[in-house]
Amino acid sequence: MKLTGSCLCKSVKFSFSAENKNFGVCHCSMCRKWGGGPAFVVQSMGDVSFEGEENIQSYQSSDWAERGFCKSCGTNLFYRMREVDFCNFNLGTIDGNEDFDFSLQVFIDAKPESYSFANETHCMTEKEVLAAFGSNN
Repeated sequence: MKLTGSCLCKSVKFSFSAENKNFGVCHCSMCRKWGGGPAFVVQSMGDVSFEGEENIQSYQSSDWAERGFCKSCGTNLFYRMREVDFCNFNLGTIDGNEDFDFSLQVFIDAKPESYSFANETHCMTEKEVLAAFGSNN
């Protein structure tokens, strides 16, 4: 299915294909620092199309990934791996996101004890996530 979205000021618009209308949550310390809480994300499948790409600023947050945001309004747009075809878009930037289902939590072992979600989801630890991407980190 094709999904569309934009930043808050609409300087950046995007579209991508997704397998389904599921979203996941990342509890890693970088995602929590980046957005002020866990990152709610939707994984893209294949190519991503941008309109207003000149308004995107990327920040290399690790040796293997970058985070993109709008230069004009600051909206956190995506987390993208640099050498693997993997890109997550922030749920709130996607049009019609109210219809999505919460299905996955990653870096569950990094989640602070000060919050929890009532939803039943698949949960993966940091070690499991890194193994899924073939990383030895």
